[in-house]
Formats: sequence, C-alpha cells, structure tokens
Amino acid sequence: MRTTGPTDRSRLIAATMQKIPCDLTVENVRLVNVITGEIYPASVDVLDGMIVRVREEGETTALQSGTVYDGNGAYLIPGFIDTHMHVESTMMIPEQFARAVLPWGTTTVVTDPHEIANVMGIDGVKFMLESAKNTPLRQYVLAPSCVPSVPALEGNGASFLADEIASLLDTPGVIGIAEVMDYVNVVRDEQRMHDILTEGLKREVFIQGHAPGLMGKEMQAYVTAGPVSDHECRYAEECAKKVRAGMHVNLKSSSLADFLEEELNGLKGMRYTDFVSLCTDDVHAQDILETGHLNRVVRKAIKLGTEPIDAIRWATLNAAREYGFSDLGAIAPGYAADMQLVEELNGERPAAVFTGGKLTAERGRYIPRGWEKSKRYSFPNTMNMKDIDSPEDFVLKAPEGAAGTVRANVVMSKYQGGPFNKAVPQDLPVTEGRVDISGDSNLAYVAVCNRYGSGDKTIAVFKDFGLVHGAVASTVSHDSHNFCVVYRDPADAYAAAEELRRTGGGVTVVSQGCVLATAALPVAGLMSLLPVEQLAPEVDKALKAICDVCGGQNIFPKITSLALVVLPGTLISDRGMVDGSSQQFIPIFE
Repeated sequence: MRTTGPTDRSRLIAATMQKIPCDLTVENVRLVNVITGEIYPASVDVLDGMIVRVREEGETTALQSGTVYDGNGAYLIPGFIDTHMHVESTMMIPEQFARAVLPWGTTTVVTDPHEIANVMGIDGVKFMLESAKNTPLRQYVLAPSCVPSVPALEGNGASFLADEIASLLDTPGVIGIAEVMDYVNVVRDEQRMHDILTEGLKREVFIQGHAPGLMGKEMQAYVTAGPVSDHECRYAEECAKKVRAGMHVNLKSSSLADFLEEELNGLKGMRYTDFVSLCTDDVHAQDILETGHLNRVVRKAIKLGTEPIDAIRWATLNAAREYGFSDLGAIAPGYAADMQLVEELNGERPAAVFTGGKLTAERGRYIPRGWEKSKRYSFPNTMNMKDIDSPEDFVLKAPEGAAGTVRANVVMSKYQGGPFNKAVPQDLPVTEGRVDISGDSNLAYVAVCNRYGSGDKTIAVFKDFGLVHGAVASTVSHDSHNFCVVYRDPADAYAAAEELRRTGGGVTVVSQGCVLATAALPVAGLMSLLPVEQLAPEVDKALKAICDVCGGQNIFPKITSLALVVLPGTLISDRGMVDGSSQQFIPIFE
C-alpha cells in the first residue's frame, strides 16, 4: 500500500491520547463516512496533516487545538481524487491548475503528462513534476506509455520505449504507467508494448488502461497483459463487461466527451461498485472556472439518479483504493486530512477545503501557502513547421492527369450517427489540377502538418465538419499535437499557421486573411502561464470566434481528436489518412 503521511507515528499517537495538542479541529459538522455510508455529528482533530481522532457527538478533548474551525453544521466529506486527467488539457501549467481546482474540492489528481511528453519528451514530464510541487494539491504522475501513440502512423517530438519508461518509473513522484492507448498492439503482443508493460509489471506499479469499444476475448487479453483500468467506456454493455472482468472503470464527464449516463446504465443491478471511480480526463479552463472540476462529474452522476454517498465514495475512497493509497479517501484516524465542507451533498462548490490539514480554499477563493513562490519559466518555440511557406502549401492537388473529377476518400463526420468518422469514396471536382470544394458548403479541407521539423503533411476532405467559412487551427491535437487546421480557403489556413508560429502555438480563428481571435499557448503549444481567471476569457473569445465561423457550432473538440490515431474510425495524421481500428493507412485518392 502507498502512504502519504509522516513517519513520526509517535506524535500522532500522543495527540490521539490528548498528551499534546492538535494543530486543527474542524467541529460542528455532519460527517459523511464513506467507509460505512453513515452520516452523523462529529468533530475531527488533525496533527501534522493527519487525522488523529474523530469525535462523535458528546465526546470531548482535554486539549484545545491551535486552530478550531466551526463547520456550522455543514457536511464534511473527503477531498475528491481524480483518477485520470491531463493537466495540459486545462491549458494551464500544474501550479495554476492546482489553484483553479482546489476551491472546487479536488485535493488529489493522478495525471498523465503524455501531451507534453509527445512535444518535449522526458524534459516535459520533469517540468510537470517540478511545477506541481508549487501548490498543496497532491499531483501524482504516471509515465506516458504511448509516445507516440502509434509510432508507424504519426510523427511527434519524442519517442518513449521501455528504457524511457523504466527511467520515469524510477523518478520520485511517478507512481505507475499511464493510459496504454495502443490496445491493438497490446492484444497482438507487439514487442514495443510488451516491453513497456513488462517494466510496470516487474515493479508491481499501477498500469492504467485505455481501450474504447474493446470487448470479448480481445478485452480479456488486454486485461491479462497488465492494464487494470479504463476511462473510455462508451456504452452500458461495455461498462458492465469491463467491471465484470475486474477492471477499474473510471466514469467520466469531460469537456470533450461525456458518456456518463450510458456508463451509469451499465452499473444498474450491480450489488458492488468498489471498482468504480470518477475522472475528468480532458477539462478546459473555462469549464473549471464556471462549473468546477471533479465535482462536476459528482454533480452530474447525482442528477442522473446516483445516490449522493455512492457518487462521493466513487470520487474518494474507491479512487484511493484503485491506486493503493492506504491513507487517502476517507475521514478516519490515520488518514490524510484532505477534507471539504459542503452545504449539500450535490456536487456544488464547497464552503471550505483542507489539504494536509491546512485551509487551502474558502468560499471559492484559493488561499496561497507561505512557501509558494512565483517562478519565471522560459520555453522554446516548438512550432518548427518546415515547407509551409505560402497558401499554396494548403492546396489539395489532384493526382496527375486527373480531369473533371477525381475519386477521393472523403471523411464523413460521425458516420451514420455513430461516434466515429469514416472515409467514404466520393467524386470531387477538379479545377486547374486542384480538388475544388467551393460548390459544396458541407465540405471542408483538413490539414495536419508536422510541427517538429519532419516536413510531413496530409491534406484531406471532410464532410459535415461544421465549418462555414474561414479557418480554425490548433496545436492542441491529441496526442501528437501537430498543427491541425480546418479551412475552406488555403489563404486562411496559411494565415492561421503564421499566427500560431508567432505565438508558439495555441488556438486561432481566421477569416478572409484576418485573425479573429487567438488563445496563445506558448508552453509546448499546449499551456499558458496565466491563471484561470485570465486564461479562461482568452479561450472563451477563441471558442466564440469558432462558433462565428461554424454557424454557431463549436468544432474545437472535433479538431483536438482529429489526429488521435488510436481511436476507432478514420483519422488524419501528418503521415496520411488512417483507419484507427486496423491501424492501416487509407489512400487519399482511390
């Protein structure tokens, strides 16, 4: 079991026996005991960041604590634990992220820094570890397992093999292997994935899964290979079968995907849900600022009919047990004093948050600790896009000799109402050697350009992407984070590329050659140094501009997953059009 507390248990025992005073008492609360499911009046005594005594109604203490905090009859519940998330997706660096989520009751996160790892390699992971130390939020890191997600299908900024994974697993603060997304090659027992999993298995660390839609013997082979969790269930049956197979299912509601209702339906009729926890995966700054963090998932689960104590247990004790933390996730003697006071058991923002026995947030306001220091960071511009010199570089040229029309694989967005895209052959007009989509407003060009110096680039045609005019571009593009742009006019695509080269990455919207809005993300093209209160309005302005050029539709989530070649369906990487299920290339032209 993994512990977080101090080694001096003698002091804790002395405080419990009232031989020395405690640091803190939170009194006059209705304690939510996630171990038993009970709620009862209590006071909680804390020393050195650990709970040493829970006093039920009528029990007193001989020594008053240094600080007594009156709970005013509110519920006292454990701090929330997010079992899977990417700090980079918030577009904040770890220390700014922590200051944004602590007021919402999140006190521990288990993060996968594979976004920055794909851009900056091990140096990027080390930055995340260092930045995380600058706030009291407990941030545990997993070693990114798929950098790149599928090496043969995409180009990125780094490559992790078994040696890199081993090095990270031996780094303080790294507690396991992050989501194993290349489930196809895990099931095939391909050597790269076999060797990476072996590094985790021989160290007996946590191995996180990622296997959307995987069922039957393939799913059971995946579990046999080592991954023990999954946060990608899309259907009730899938969720049920993965829990039955002993997987820890992390129910999620994120800024990009929300299958929570389906997942909850999959749990119906189960007597035990000990292998169920909650996560946010990818949640954006604006959503955190306005509606919260893991409490959003708790709140939605309760609104969908989950018993409040069950939802809270999933977000606390179950999450701690999933990762083997013996002293997180509950309010009981010997547990870390990570607690929150809430007026109702509904997932709304807490009145107060304690982390390690210290008040870290109150009434929605983060309370800085004395040891926190403002740091100056300097990052290289990672926008190394070769051979993008003019609008001509975003023209989709027809095969030599094509006249009149050309047969192309056009990617249909969410084909036949399903969750995934699919390439379907279609005849497209050719004008002066160029594929011409000007006559069909439902079509758009999509380009994915390598931004790490290889010069690789793919241009394809999408149907029903949602763009009406102009261009939308982003360097937030899971997981390679290459430059992705959706456009009708190559001149707008080029203007977007120039803008993101200038800013070092981010999200930009262009129309008729003019930049309408940009959210600059100079930290690896993924994150800003700004706090959430300043960053969220910038991102919101960019999202509103996206809606303006897309007829009111926000296509940003589509763009961010456009190149994620480990998903089923048809994807676009810098190296070509890809069938994610078979992991084979598809020709642009038939």
